[in-house]
Amino acid sequence: MKKKHKSFTLEPLIEFMTDRIKVPTKKEIDKLIKKTEQSLFALKVPTRADFDRLTKRVEALENALTAQKKATKVTARKKASKKAATKKKPVSRAKPKMTSSEKVLQVMKKSQAGVNVATLKASTGLEDQKIRNVLFRLSKQGKVKRAGRGIYKAVA
Repeated sequence: MKKKHKSFTLEPLIEFMTDRIKVPTKKEIDKLIKKTEQSLFALKVPTRADFDRLTKRVEALENALTAQKKATKVTARKKASKKAATKKKPVSRAKPKMTSSEKVLQVMKKSQAGVNVATLKASTGLEDQKIRNVLFRLSKQGKVKRAGRGIYKAVA
């Protein structure tokens, strides 16, 4: 005669293990979630919807601020144009400034024997490279000729 085996269920084993290991059940987790939600509500912690409302409000304020800045720029331009139209500055008849080429030519015309770069630098106050560029340009135009090595003369 065959013995009948009792059916085996896992539920008692699972209960035993959860009690032994102290794993929270679904009901305990749900209670914990509910308590945390209540405590967050009591602390007035903002929700996602609150953050969304706040960001929309900030964007609206930024848009209003940029519109206001644009409006003030336009009115400032109009005011400036009205002031410019009403007030005219007197025309000054000041002498135009001498160009670098004119300065170099003026120093060269004063010298009979010719001038080197160091003398031009001291008398005009220009940089070495600027003087060399001016000399090259003037020699291309035919206003300056080389009198010797490093010595330049103005052509009469």
